[in-house]
Amino acid sequence: MKFTLVVVLVALGVVLGEEVATPEPITLSYHETIGIPEAARIKAAEEAAIYDPSRIVGGSAAWLGQFPYQAGLVITLTTGSTSACGACLLTNNRLVTAAHCWRDRNNQARQFEVVLGSIRLFSGGTRITTTAVTMHQNYNVNNLNNDVAMITISWVNYSNTINRIALPSGTLINNNFAGTWAVASGFGLTSDSAVINNNSFLSHVQLQVITNAVCQQTFGSSIIASTLCTSSAGGRSTCGGDSGGPLAINSGGQNVLIGVVSFGAERGCQLGFPAGFARVTSFLSWIQARLIKRVEAEVEISIKYLGKRDRTHQRLDGLCRGSIKALPASWADIEFLNTTAKSEIENEIGIRNGIGTSVGVDSVTEIGPGGVVLGEEVATPEPITLSYHETIGIPEATRIKAAEEAASYDSSRIVSGSAAWLGQFPYQAGLVITLTTGSTSACGACLLTNNRLVTAAHCWRDSRNQARQFVVVLGSIRLFSGGTRITTTAVTMHQNYNVNNLNNDVAMITISWVNYSNAINRIALPSGTLINNNFAGFWAVASGFGRTSDAAVINNNSFLSHVQLQVITNAVCQQSFGSTIIASTLCTSGAGGRGTCGGDSGGPLAISSGGQNVLIGVVSFVAERGCQLGFPAGFARVTSFLSWIQARL
Repeated sequence: MKFTLVVVLVALGVVLGEEVATPEPITLSYHETIGIPEAARIKAAEEAAIYDPSRIVGGSAAWLGQFPYQAGLVITLTTGSTSACGACLLTNNRLVTAAHCWRDRNNQARQFEVVLGSIRLFSGGTRITTTAVTMHQNYNVNNLNNDVAMITISWVNYSNTINRIALPSGTLINNNFAGTWAVASGFGLTSDSAVINNNSFLSHVQLQVITNAVCQQTFGSSIIASTLCTSSAGGRSTCGGDSGGPLAINSGGQNVLIGVVSFGAERGCQLGFPAGFARVTSFLSWIQARLIKRVEAEVEISIKYLGKRDRTHQRLDGLCRGSIKALPASWADIEFLNTTAKSEIENEIGIRNGIGTSVGVDSVTEIGPGGVVLGEEVATPEPITLSYHETIGIPEATRIKAAEEAASYDSSRIVSGSAAWLGQFPYQAGLVITLTTGSTSACGACLLTNNRLVTAAHCWRDSRNQARQFVVVLGSIRLFSGGTRITTTAVTMHQNYNVNNLNNDVAMITISWVNYSNAINRIALPSGTLINNNFAGFWAVASGFGRTSDAAVINNNSFLSHVQLQVITNAVCQQSFGSTIIASTLCTSGAGGRGTCGGDSGGPLAISSGGQNVLIGVVSFVAERGCQLGFPAGFARVTSFLSWIQARL
């Protein structure tokens, strides 16, 4: 990922480099030109622990779990050299990458080491070695057409840091995505001249898709229907080492893969030329034919298996009864779900109500509470802020408005987090609140459906002030300008909300109908096994328009920002706040001074699960003494209010 300022001409995200009489050549000898030196650079930088996220150009450093579908590939070539690429997790044992990562014009890979659940390529995470790589049958090493390949690995369990990405479906299948903003992520170069002290951790950048016709103006006949291109306006683009990685959009509350990083201009990735991707919608049938087969409902099934050595077997994932048969003396590699059946069978194995994970998977280790809570020792429970509007909301609204009007936006000053780009948190809403006193206050909220949001009850009424109306702000990274703005007085607080201790601090907002888009979308509520999860040890993301420090002034960031926080147990949280913490409270660690702050109230705390963002907390309170002293932050635990929320959707 990289970002430099270049002089460009833009038309629907179109970037023209210097005028060329012939098509711009693309890099074909990937490993020799990029992969091998890039692998050496990344490894050296990691070993030297040289990590300076402020130097990531054109994007941001990724935090662990932000892109759970991202994989790294440490590649051993037949020459013995080491190269590097990216890949994308589609199921528990299948990934997609660029075919040129396995074989380019000059080099052949011997094996991949697939790295999952890590923001470093050469250390950490789950690391699986494989040689099971299938390139597209029409892949062309001379022009990188059909540049996709499937990787098979041993089964991995999903977690906060390892999860699949969705493939396009429905109306997305026929979408060319021109004009759409998407996110590319990878371990690659941050500039053409990147050296060891550049970032070697996972990073990401937002890119705008352009039409193939525009892209052909640069690359000529290398661009075919199954190619997708993004603009490099402003010097933003993928770069060496990102090959095989994902280009994703958020649709319907989940991350969707639309491109696989394929090529850049041979002359470099900072000259303003477009970046090329394999267009995923063009390869859907090919990809899906190589994914595991799932039986989602209870069925009776009997399958005859011919036992070919190429492992062309079916995988059953659901409630099943019946049998799988193999011909005598044949061999089969069949994985069952939640059973102790052997993988090699000789004749027949029965299946009875198999649900769960596959044979041979190690038992899941339960994650402990993790995050240590810092803060001075207190003999009595730490008080929380009850008079929200007077203490926080009114001065915070004034600060945000003044900062926006002065255009004082310094993203480097976001404390313990990052500035959000438009569409990164499409479920985030801002609330500009008019109180009955006539004063203006501010909060956050979270979009659940086209016309319902959840927020904190204290945003509507705290211990001293009552709101008269909300202006709900959607699809904007600024609170007082831009986006879709809807005025409403339809607010329902929880019947057991207590203004004196902020227990049951949730409220539902009804607005006029809004259509979903790249910048406005709903967040999912917990379901399945998540309903009974206390999330202790999980890393989650809080976002909001609030203060970035206790002493924030006008020149601090007034745009939407986000921070990664670790959930702690209620028992640990009670050590700070005493009886204020009840079963329906959720807390995050304040270790390192990270936390929510004034103005974030009512906003979301979210995790990624099953390829979608899931709401687990609604920002409720912080310590009265401030949000930078290391005390935990308090949230309404969404799983405790599921029935109440769902009854009002």
